[in-house]
Amino acid sequence: MQSDGSESETHITHQRVQSQSLSSSDTRGKHRIHAELKRLEQETRYLEEELEKLERMDKASTSCKE
Repeated sequence: MQSDGSESETHITHQRVQSQSLSSSDTRGKHRIHAELKRLEQETRYLEEELEKLERMDKASTSCKE
């Protein structure tokens, strides 16, 4: 019967290690997602600025006529 108790303790310890491993990988996953979101926000701002510049520019045909 002692082996049953020991197996149970080993199983519980294994579950704890797995849950700790999952939480640390979950934290890394959240950081990775947050970093990607920030990168996409920067790219969006850059593209919006480019669009604003293009809207302010004269049309190519107008510039060519001059």
